[in-house]
Amino acid sequence: MTGVHWAAWAIGAGYVTGFLALTLLASRRAGRSLWLFDRPGQSGPAWGFRLAFAALVMWPLAGPGWSSAALWLLPVALGAGFALFSQGYMGRSWRIGTAEGELGALVDGGPFRLSRNPTFVGQILLAWGLVPLAGLPMLAGAVLMTVSAALQVRSEERVLSLDPAWRDFADRTPRWIGPI
Repeated sequence: MTGVHWAAWAIGAGYVTGFLALTLLASRRAGRSLWLFDRPGQSGPAWGFRLAFAALVMWPLAGPGWSSAALWLLPVALGAGFALFSQGYMGRSWRIGTAEGELGALVDGGPFRLSRNPTFVGQILLAWGLVPLAGLPMLAGAVLMTVSAALQVRSEERVLSLDPAWRDFADRTPRWIGPI
């Protein structure tokens, strides 16, 4: 593997580490677990995210992908940074999964002005940016990340749509980025 491949791996593994650290910090501040993926209808996305996160860390075991162009580090780093920034921006509202009665305060500033789901947008950009550098294992991880995020967003929106303030936010903010 080249230096570019190792840098890509470091960004992906660093993202997973940062995600877990921010989640642990938010959980300690809340004084309880923020893991809500054990609720009905969320096991599919939960397993998809687990496998996608494993791909972010384990892909070097299969060897590098078909490119070693440093240009691919840009979407990888932007995705990881945007996802971590968005997660941290949620503060006490951060959760993994969703359930009625388990919502934090509505977050609609910062990166949430661009997207209702900026953490997922960053994760998806990170995963797809790694595909040329990491090859087939990351292609599978990117597909899992994308499908899991899409399924989880639908689940979250069913719960969030009960809140009139969220419905107003949803009317003015795209689900992903731009018109989509």
